[in-house]
Amino acid sequence: MPATSAVDALLVVFEALAQDEREDAFERLSKRQLEHLAGEESDTARLLRSLRCVAEGVGHTPTVTEYRDVERRLRGTDEAIDETNQVIRHFGSWRRAREALDLSETTTARKIESRFRARRLGKVWRYTEDTLRETLERCVAHYGRPPQVAEFEWWRERELELARAQGDDALHLASPTPYRRRWESWEGALLHFGYTPAGRGRRAPRKTLSLVAIARALERRKTPPQSRRVARPRGTITACQLCLRRWRS
Repeated sequence: MPATSAVDALLVVFEALAQDEREDAFERLSKRQLEHLAGEESDTARLLRSLRCVAEGVGHTPTVTEYRDVERRLRGTDEAIDETNQVIRHFGSWRRAREALDLSETTTARKIESRFRARRLGKVWRYTEDTLRETLERCVAHYGRPPQVAEFEWWRERELELARAQGDDALHLASPTPYRRRWESWEGALLHFGYTPAGRGRRAPRKTLSLVAIARALERRKTPPQSRRVARPRGTITACQLCLRRWRS
């Protein structure tokens, strides 16, 4: 015969109670269960109570400014609530804190935590070509030219930080990795979307630069150091100008 479990023993005792005693026992068990769950989710539950307290005071879901004003007024009193920065750190942003407050009207703190945890794990691994094009176009518009990889990464981090500061955690911007994997290199991705890779077309032709450098070197050799600053008669052609004219002709 299998051993009697604690649950079985509890059910036996419950069946032995009178009807009114059963109702009282069930109510007390439910209360203990809620206290137990609240203890496991103490941070979320406590912060939600603070949010709810402020919401009841202002008459609506509070903004971060409204919450901070109430928090400062109640600081040091018996009605003190959790700090604004603590609420933002716990939920990740003020937008998510407000969302959690709205959800708390119909669900438990544990389910809210599970929902947010699943959302953090849900990462966008694949991007469509249109999404990659749009992201690159935004970066090009920021710089006014096709960016280098380091510039793109800096711009991407800046955009994500701005979005988080504004309470938007839903923004996803592709890193350079999808571009490189799909088109073998960053330059290949730029060419695919019709851009000239960064660094191309910015300098004069290499042949022109080398001729200028040679002409200037010849001019320095032929001109004594003490006379380099002497003004030349108007119409005099320097070695540099002569070399350039010969090459252009």
